[in-house]
Amino acid sequence: MVGADAARRQGRSGPGRHHEPRQAHERAGGTVSTAPPPLSVPVILNPAARHGAVRERIEPVRAAFAAHGMTALLVESTSEQHAGELAAHYAEQDAPIVVSLGGDGMVRAVAAGLVGTQTALGIVAGGRGNDLIGKLGIPKGFEAAVAIIAEGRDRSIDVIDFDGRISVGNICLGLDSAVQIHADSVKRIKGHWVYLYGIIRAILQPQRIDLALTIDGEEVEFRGYTAGFANSGRYGGGLKLSPKAKLDDGLIDVVLLRDVWLPRLALELVAFTLGQRALHPHITFRHAREVTIASREGAAPVEIVADGDAVTHTPATLSVRPAALRVRVAPTPSRRG
Repeated sequence: MVGADAARRQGRSGPGRHHEPRQAHERAGGTVSTAPPPLSVPVILNPAARHGAVRERIEPVRAAFAAHGMTALLVESTSEQHAGELAAHYAEQDAPIVVSLGGDGMVRAVAAGLVGTQTALGIVAGGRGNDLIGKLGIPKGFEAAVAIIAEGRDRSIDVIDFDGRISVGNICLGLDSAVQIHADSVKRIKGHWVYLYGIIRAILQPQRIDLALTIDGEEVEFRGYTAGFANSGRYGGGLKLSPKAKLDDGLIDVVLLRDVWLPRLALELVAFTLGQRALHPHITFRHAREVTIASREGAAPVEIVADGDAVTHTPATLSVRPAALRVRVAPTPSRRG
């Protein structure tokens, strides 16, 4: 395991590059040949993720890389900003790929340092939701994920920029903030079930939000429960914010859940998370390239959740950055988006 200083020293020769070949005697004939060392791949992780559970994956991941003739250079980050700085450092050193080991939050952090570069993002899942890999068709199993890093192809996808930060998946306001808080409060429920639990808890005491939106220049007054802005369209371990969202269409999917009678809200949320648009008439969908979000006059600032993490409050301006991030995916294209 190496920290930031060691990573910089390692990076001077260029992570992912071969060092000067060492001489090795062949057993047959005693002649001298050159044998390049294994390809070194930076793998950035947060050791505190999931209360330290990500540490359990370190040695298996290291072994999976070795099985493909690669060396995993495991680098611990201390914060989201630090993870992005580490990734940017490796990109500056022309690393062909930098890997995120963690959940969607770590993916976002590492991706922030790679946007606009030729360095690809590799993903080994280590979180709860792992929604971006679901959209990209990357398996949750670390051995299969490392196989894609070794043998896959690079695909360019969009990201959502919000005031200089990025989201690779979705940005949500309103009910989703409460859902995330409740989901994070439980440890024994796994996968998307933890988010369904969060939804049930959140709708027992729903909080409406009042927003002034500007969607591609059109002013929209919004009062309701949730405003979502989707790139991947998946969240909560496989639930569907926008079922038809595409990662490479140059558009943000805008999803608005307006004010509705509470019993009806519960029914529509179930249909909503299953992606059944026809069953939730109070939810509207549209596309945009830029959205400005502000609290209406006199209303309190609203928390903004990006890729499952509360990151800031209104106001904010969102814009799509088409094909800004290269991601290592399976050799055969996925039909998921």
